[in-house]
Amino acid sequence: MLDSAVAWGQTATDTLMGYAQFSVNEHKENLAYNEILTNPDVLSDYTLEFFGPRGPYPVYESERDLETKGYPTAPVGQQGQVVPGLPAPPQAEAPQQPQDFWGAFKQQMDYDPTQAWRIVNQADPRVMANKLFVME
Repeated sequence: MLDSAVAWGQTATDTLMGYAQFSVNEHKENLAYNEILTNPDVLSDYTLEFFGPRGPYPVYESERDLETKGYPTAPVGQQGQVVPGLPAPPQAEAPQQPQDFWGAFKQQMDYDPTQAWRIVNQADPRVMANKLFVME
C-alpha cells in the first residue's frame, strides 16, 4: 500500500513538473511576443529577417531578383472576357439626362427609397453641384 502511494506521488509530481515547465515556456513565449510588439527596434529586425533573403517570404529588391522563376501563373484574361464558372459582370446603365434626373429620382424615392442611391450614383456631378448651389 505504501509503495503504491509513493508511486502515485511520484507520478503526480512528474505531471505537476510537466505543467509547470509548460507554463514557464508559455510565459517566455508571451514575453517574446510582447517584446516584438512593443519594441520598434525588435519588430523592425524581426520583419527584416522574415522578409529577408533567408526568411520564409523573401522580398525581391532588384531587377535580377524579379526575373527568378517562381510559381507558374496563368496569363491574365482580356477585359470583358467571360470566365467559365463565374457570372458575367453587371453592365453599367447609361447615365440619365439632367432634365429628367430629378423626376426619376423622385419616382424612385416614392417607389423604393432603398435603391435611390443607384440613380444618384449615375448622376452627372454637375447636376448634384447645381442642386446643392440652388439649395444654398
